[in-house]
Amino acid sequence: MSRKHEVGRLTNQLRVFLKTLARYVTFPLQLIHRLFRTLLQRYSRRHRFLPTQWDRRPERAAGSIQPPILPLSNNTQLQVPPPLRTAATSSVSLLSVHTPATSVHHGQQLPAAAPVLSQCPSDFRATTPSQVMRYGKKPQIRKSDLRIFLLERETIQKDSGDWLACVHPEGALYFYDPVHGIYTDSNMKDEARRSSMTSCIDELLALMTSRCGLELCSGKIELVVELARGGRDHHRVCRYYFVDHPNRLLFWLHEIRTERIFDGVLGVEKWSHAKYAIQHQYWQHCELYPSNELPNPQLLKELKQVVIHASAEIITTDLSLSPFDGDELSKILDLIDRLEDDHQGAHYTCVIVRFMRYFSRAQFFNFCGLPEARLNADQPLFVKEKKSKLVVAFSWAVNVALFDAPRSHMEELRRVWVDRSINSPRWKNFNTKLNSEWSGITMYSTVMLAVDVSFLAVPSVNLGDSGSVTVISTYISLFCIVGSLVASLFLTRQNRMYGQESADAAVVFLTRVTGSIFGTKSLAMVHGLPYAMLLWGMVYFIIAFSYQVFMSTATITLVTTGTACGIMALFTLWLVSAAREFHVLPWLQTQLGVFKDKCRITNRIQS
Repeated sequence: MSRKHEVGRLTNQLRVFLKTLARYVTFPLQLIHRLFRTLLQRYSRRHRFLPTQWDRRPERAAGSIQPPILPLSNNTQLQVPPPLRTAATSSVSLLSVHTPATSVHHGQQLPAAAPVLSQCPSDFRATTPSQVMRYGKKPQIRKSDLRIFLLERETIQKDSGDWLACVHPEGALYFYDPVHGIYTDSNMKDEARRSSMTSCIDELLALMTSRCGLELCSGKIELVVELARGGRDHHRVCRYYFVDHPNRLLFWLHEIRTERIFDGVLGVEKWSHAKYAIQHQYWQHCELYPSNELPNPQLLKELKQVVIHASAEIITTDLSLSPFDGDELSKILDLIDRLEDDHQGAHYTCVIVRFMRYFSRAQFFNFCGLPEARLNADQPLFVKEKKSKLVVAFSWAVNVALFDAPRSHMEELRRVWVDRSINSPRWKNFNTKLNSEWSGITMYSTVMLAVDVSFLAVPSVNLGDSGSVTVISTYISLFCIVGSLVASLFLTRQNRMYGQESADAAVVFLTRVTGSIFGTKSLAMVHGLPYAMLLWGMVYFIIAFSYQVFMSTATITLVTTGTACGIMALFTLWLVSAAREFHVLPWLQTQLGVFKDKCRITNRIQS
C-alpha cells in the first residue's frame, strides 16, 4: 500500500509540475507565434514586388493592381490609367494621342471620364513590342540527313501572297505588307495561317474605322499582328498593336494591363510621364521592324544631342542619370560619327533606335518632365515607409554586433538601389568595389587562419586543459575566421554570377533578396558578414593571446606589455572614433546646449 501511495504521490507531483511548466511555457510560445505571424503578414505585403515574367522575358513588375489602358473611342482618344494610389476606386482617364500638342499640356493632370467596357471579340488581345514572340520560340528543327533537290527558278521562294519576307539584321524572319503597312512574325508561307491572318486583319481594320475613323498608311499608321494559342483549350488568338509614327506612340482597340508597359513603376499619374513608357515600346517596335521610312538624319541628330549632354554630365558629376558610363558614351559617339556619312539601311536604323530606346526608358524611370523629376542618381522620389520599432531595434543590434559593417554597405546600396530601380553604371562600380573588398578579406582571413593554427602549436599553450580561456578563445577565433573565408568565397562567386548581369537581371535579383521585412538592410547585413566575422576572429585571438601573456609572465614584463597594449588600444579606438560619422562628444555637447537653452527659457517664463 505504501508503494502504491508513493507512486500516486509522484504521479500527482508530476501532473502539477507539467501544469506549471505549461503555464510558464505557453506565454513565450504565444509571443513567438504572434511575432512570426506579424513578420509573415509584413512579408506578404512586400511579396507583391516579386518579379514576374512575360513571355519568358524578365520585367520589373509591382503587385499593386494597376488599371488597364482602355481602347480608343470615336473621338480618337487613348485611355490611360488614373493615379495609381486610387486605382481601385477612381475612373479611367482619357487623353488624345494624335493631337498631343493641342490637347496635352506639360505636366497637366489627366481629365477624368467614365470607364468603358470592351465589347470586342474575345480572340483579340492587345500586346506590346516587348511581348512579341520572337525570342521565346521553342526549338522546331529536327536532326535529319542533308538532301539536295533540283531547284527550279520559280520554286526557290515559297509563295507568301502579298507579304514580303524580310530578314532582321539579327537574323529573324518576319513578314511585311507594304500596301497596308502591316508587320507580323507569323509564318505567312502557310496558306491556312495566311487566310486566318487576313480575316483577323479585316476585323481589326473594320473595328478601327468604326471606332476612331483611322486608316492604315505605311510610314504613318501601321499595324503589328501575330497569331498565337491562348487559354486552356489553346484556341487561336490575335495579338496586335497599332503604331503612330508621327507622334512616336502606340495605341490599341482593346484594353491592356499597364504593368506590361510601366515595368512596375508606381506613381504614374500624368500623360506627360506615361508617354515616355509608350515611346520606349515604340522604339522597341522600330528595332524589331526597321523601316526605311524613318527620318534617320533627324533621329541621329537627336541622339547625338542626348549623348553629348550625357557625356558632359558624366565628366562633371558622379550623380549622372545616364544609362551608360563614360567609356560606353564615347563608343556611342564614335558610332554616331560613322553613321553621319551613311545612315540608310536596316542595320543603321536598328543601331539608332536601340540607343533611343535606352534613353527614353531612363526618362520614364526618372519621371522626366514632372515637378517631382529625379535629378540625381541617388535621389529617391517615393515617400519612405515607416519601419516598426521591433525591426529598427533588431537592425541596430545587428549593426552593433557586426561592427557597423551593415550601415556602410547600406549607404552604398542606397546609391545603387533607388526606388527599386538601378542605374547601370553605378551597379557595375558597386560590384567592382564588392569584389575588391571580399578579395582583400579572403587574403586577411587566410593569414589569420595560419596565425591561429600556429598559436595553438606553441608549447606554452596547454592544449590538455580544454577549459582554459586561451584554448577556447583560439577555437572561437578559428571558427570565425573560417566563417569569414567561406562567406567571402560564396559572396564573391554569387557576385560574379549576378553582378555582371544587365540592369534588368540585377533588378530581379535585388527584388528577390530584399523582399523580406528588413528590405535592403538584410542584403547589407549579408554583405557585411565577412568583415564582421574577420574582426570577431581577431578580437578572440587578441583575448587568447592577452590571457596567455598577462597570466604567465613576470611583473616587469606584465607592466611593460600592459602599457604598450593600452597605448595601442587607445590609438586604435581614437582612429575608429575619428573615422565614424557619429561622434559621442559633439552630440553630448549639442544636447547639453539644448538643455541649457530650455532652462534659460523656463527661468525667463517663471521670472
